[in-house]
Amino acid sequence: MHHHLFYRIIFLLSFICPITVFSQEQLNLYWSTSKPFIYENGNGKLEGVEPEMFRSFQSFLKNEKKLEVELNWIRAESFSDILSTIRNSDNGNDFGISAMSITEGRKEYADFPEPYLPDITVLVSSKGTPIVRSFEEIDDMMSTLKAVTIKETKYEDQLMNLREKFGYDFEIEFIDSEKNILDRISALENSFGFIDLPVYLMQVKEGSELVRQNFFTVKGLGYSYMVPKGSKWKPLFNEFLATDKAEYEISEILSKYLGEELYRFIDEIYSGEELATSILTKEKELQLAIIQNANLKLDREGNTRRILVVGIGITVVFLLGFGFLFYKNQKTTHLLVGQKDQIEDQQEDIRQKNEQLMNRNAQLVALNEEKNNLVRILAHDIRSPLSQIIMVTDIVNQKMGPSLSEVEAKMLSQVTANAERINKMVTKILDVDGLEGNRIKVLQERVDVRVIMRDVIQRYRPIAAKKNIDLAVAFCENHNIIRTDHLLLLLVLENLVSNAVKFSDAESTVELRSECAYDSVVFKVCDEGPGFSDEDKKKLFNRFQKLSAQPTGGEVSTGLGLSIVKKYVQDLGGKVWVESEKDKGSTFFVKLTV
Repeated sequence: MHHHLFYRIIFLLSFICPITVFSQEQLNLYWSTSKPFIYENGNGKLEGVEPEMFRSFQSFLKNEKKLEVELNWIRAESFSDILSTIRNSDNGNDFGISAMSITEGRKEYADFPEPYLPDITVLVSSKGTPIVRSFEEIDDMMSTLKAVTIKETKYEDQLMNLREKFGYDFEIEFIDSEKNILDRISALENSFGFIDLPVYLMQVKEGSELVRQNFFTVKGLGYSYMVPKGSKWKPLFNEFLATDKAEYEISEILSKYLGEELYRFIDEIYSGEELATSILTKEKELQLAIIQNANLKLDREGNTRRILVVGIGITVVFLLGFGFLFYKNQKTTHLLVGQKDQIEDQQEDIRQKNEQLMNRNAQLVALNEEKNNLVRILAHDIRSPLSQIIMVTDIVNQKMGPSLSEVEAKMLSQVTANAERINKMVTKILDVDGLEGNRIKVLQERVDVRVIMRDVIQRYRPIAAKKNIDLAVAFCENHNIIRTDHLLLLLVLENLVSNAVKFSDAESTVELRSECAYDSVVFKVCDEGPGFSDEDKKKLFNRFQKLSAQPTGGEVSTGLGLSIVKKYVQDLGGKVWVESEKDKGSTFFVKLTV
């Protein structure tokens, strides 16, 4: 009777309070150390991006799929063993972990969920290695350095691609997958290797002096996890990644281990066009931050040093007084000896700190030299108006008489205008914020396209006349008024027209044209010069690049003009490009959105 009553109560409760039944699974997670993605802390507990991400995935399965999952972490003997395990696995619950890059080769025998982080690899060489800037320098570097890598990783694949593509025959040292490639390169002179960009930037942030080579930056398909072909966990993991909660949690995890600044930077530059420039800028920011922190530390040490000197002085006074009071005491001698040793130790400590201050001052001097180099580069833009001033002054000197003619008065007016323009340009470029932040304040002014084009042609007509070059100008009929920075646009057009005249033969034509639309204006500078080869076009807008073409009138070329044009056009929010064939002239295009 009582038993029947008990079962009835249980039956009724099952409708009132339904019991949730969880399915149970075990995931086998094969891993090897790859800081900061996965590693053991001092207590033997797994930490890093990937353990925390899988704990979040585990919570998702329990709450959303009613699936209880046990995470079975299995430490592999090497990274190669992880690949081999997944390649030969017939267990759909196996995962390959450890900053696993998606590659076309691995996709042939395994599946990958969607990437959780962009994959960018850089080539790093040991301290003191020069930065290569040409293929000849690359050949010299590869013939003297030893490569460091880990077997069956993307780093090894990229080294092999270098060998096959360029025919290099460098020696390769393979290290254990548990070890860090950057640590080995730091310890080994004349060595290099590929490494993930996040790992390299974290080393830079800590003060590493390794050298990154700009020529060899590689975009991958992303970081993910490896599962056997057809695994049911791939769509489940993709579903997890697509949730807003997972997106937030993964962002927090990556910020925790990479640093929010580095994580956001890597996420943003992956889709950008100026990858090498962005990485170089970030390196300089991190190095500058190190210098600034060093300065703060120097200030604190300076305060400590002053306190220490005062303390020593007080101690000396105290010792003298103590010695006088206990002059007749036999123990005074022993006490004074002890105090003397203490003072000598403090003086030695001060000497060491002085030496540290001198070393840090040397670092600051080097940084200041870099700033001075930037100022020297800026002098390039000043050369063009100065040349005009010299030319006009020379004409005035030749034609000077008892009174100035109308032509001479006009020339002197032009001297004044150019001098004022130089002053404005220098003021803008050498603005403290522009110099220190490597950016220039861009104004939004009402600019008449026809006026600025006539101004440019008028300025360069005397120079062109010396080579019998015809300077032509053609305006668009409508939409001639735009809003942009008048000075920067003037400098862009002047550089392009100056180059066209400089590299054109006598008795040729240089034309400045504009094509205006409702939302944009395109400037064209056309010449009949030697044109550019395909090799020239690759390095056309880089700094300090001397191309195959040479000035036709003995003019000087620094290789900076077109890099400055590109910088100013970018500041104006526009685009610049060239269309050219060898021996068929060139046309430079500048497009501004208005």
